[in-house]
Amino acid sequence: MNKRWLFIIVPLLILVAGYSAAEEHKVVMEIKGMTCALCTLAVKKSLSRVRGVEDVKVSYREEKAWLTTIDSVSDATLTESVQKTGYKGKVVERTPLK
Repeated sequence: MNKRWLFIIVPLLILVAGYSAAEEHKVVMEIKGMTCALCTLAVKKSLSRVRGVEDVKVSYREEKAWLTTIDSVSDATLTESVQKTGYKGKVVERTPLK
């Protein structure tokens, strides 16, 4: 195998191993200020762009978002992501998945 490939493959394997070893959490956020389905799309898109966030569901009627994150994603990062869309967000529950 070419040595150049080793410099590419080894760091990628380390990155993948570290990412998959991270503990996942179910997170519930309270989102204030949404009034329609387009609001939910903006919040969902913003949260989905955060690295380590998956499975985002948002409801303007319930004023909540449900998502799965890895443990390195902080509550502050999630809150900031929602605030960038013009809404007020707050993490109200974080439960580790087993």
